[in-house]
Amino acid sequence: MYKRIILFIALLLVLLLGLEKLYDHFLLKNVDLKSSFVTSQPVNADVLFLGPCEPLWMMNPALFQKYAGLKGFNLSTVHANFAENEGMLHLYLEHNKTPQYLFLYVTTESVDGAFNVFNSYSFSQFVSDPFIKKMIEAQDPQYYRWVDWPFMKHAYYNSFITFNMVQGIKHGLTGRMIPYYPDGYVPPHGITWDMRYEHFVKEFPLGRHFEWNTSEVKALQSLLDLAKAHGIKIVLYESPMLNEIKPFILNRDEIKQKIAKFAMQNKVPYWVFDTMQISNTRSCFFSILNTNNKGSAIFNKTFADYFLREVRRDSLLH
Repeated sequence: MYKRIILFIALLLVLLLGLEKLYDHFLLKNVDLKSSFVTSQPVNADVLFLGPCEPLWMMNPALFQKYAGLKGFNLSTVHANFAENEGMLHLYLEHNKTPQYLFLYVTTESVDGAFNVFNSYSFSQFVSDPFIKKMIEAQDPQYYRWVDWPFMKHAYYNSFITFNMVQGIKHGLTGRMIPYYPDGYVPPHGITWDMRYEHFVKEFPLGRHFEWNTSEVKALQSLLDLAKAHGIKIVLYESPMLNEIKPFILNRDEIKQKIAKFAMQNKVPYWVFDTMQISNTRSCFFSILNTNNKGSAIFNKTFADYFLREVRRDSLLH
C-alpha cells in the first residue's frame, strides 16, 4: 500500500515537473507576450514607451520614428503598475542594448494604487530570475508561496497562462518570430466609447480624491533608479485626458504638484499635455484617459515635436 502511494506521488511529481518545463518552454515561444519577445531576440530600440493601458493604446513608435527619427518600442502592458513596469524594463535590459530614452506614463491614477496592479502571471516563465522572483515576493505574496512547488507557478493563474502557452505551441510549430504587433503598440481599432466616464461619475457623483500611495511611489522610485543605473534619460509624462472628467478628480492639481516635485527631486522632466484642444471633444477619445486613432495621431505628432524642441533646448544649454 505504502509503495503504491510513494509510486503515485513520484509519478505525480514527474508529471508536474514535466508540465512546468513544457509551459516554460512554450511561454517563451509565444512572441505575442512582450516579456518573451524582448528576451528571445534583440529589439534594441532607441526609446521605450512604458506604462499601463494608456500608452499601450496611444504611443505609436512608428509615428515617433517618423517625426523624431528614433526607433521606438512600446513596452507597456495592460493595467500594469510601476512594479510590473520595472520587471518588464529589467527583462528588456537583460537582453537588449540600453535605450537612450525612457518615456514613462504617470498620472493621478498611476500613483493611487487602486487602478493598476502587478500581474504576476506575466512573469511566470521568469520566476527563476532572482530580480523577478523578489518582485513577486513583494507584490504578490500569496502567489509567491507557491512558485517553488512543481508546476504551481503556472497553475496558480492557470486561466491567464494556459491560453498563452497554447499560443506558444502554435508559434513554436510555425516558427513565428515576430509578434502580431511588432513594435508593441496596440492600435485601438474598433474600440468605441467605453462608458467608463459614465461609470466613474455614477460611482463618484461628487468626485473622488486620489491617493498619493507611498507603495506606488516607492515602486516608481525603484523603476527610476533602475533606469538611471543604466544611464537612460527618463521623461515622465501625462498624455491628454478628457476635460469632462477633471472636475471629478477633486485633488488633481495637488497630485500633479506632488508628481512634479517628485520629478524635480529625481532631476527628470515631467511633461503634462492637459491643455491640448483634443481634450475638449469625445471625438478624439474612446475613454477618459485613452485617445482613439484620431486623437492618438494628433498626440503622437505633438509629443514628438515637443521632444525635439526639448532636445534642441538642452543641446543649447549644454
